[in-house]
Amino acid sequence: MISWRSRKQRTLADLTCYAEYTTLHETSREGMFLRQLLDSLDFPCRGSAPIHCDNDAAMRLAEDHVLHSEVKHIRVKLHSIREYIAFGEIGIVRVRSEDNTADILTKPLARPDFLRLRAYLGLRSVGTRSV
Repeated sequence: MISWRSRKQRTLADLTCYAEYTTLHETSREGMFLRQLLDSLDFPCRGSAPIHCDNDAAMRLAEDHVLHSEVKHIRVKLHSIREYIAFGEIGIVRVRSEDNTADILTKPLARPDFLRLRAYLGLRSVGTRSV
């Protein structure tokens, strides 16, 4: 991982899909910046940059080019991710909710879930007591 950020979203999301779609938009912008940076350093990227998402509705919305009446309230600027997907620069990868490593940073977790996600990140406890 070379880029990471955590912050509260600036807008109030009344639906989980809207919150996840907003996050996809922000993540795709960061991904495009990193692709352009690597390209300018003479390390061109092959294929699409994967973005992991655990929300099926947000994934469908990002990949569907039809403006549906159920999502007409979503700001048009958020739909830029659709262009990135269409040009093959970004690809959305389904991640199961229980395997979403971002949850370790955003949710209270039961001990077994915490330990599993911590292991996914390649982290371990240091010292005499295992946490």
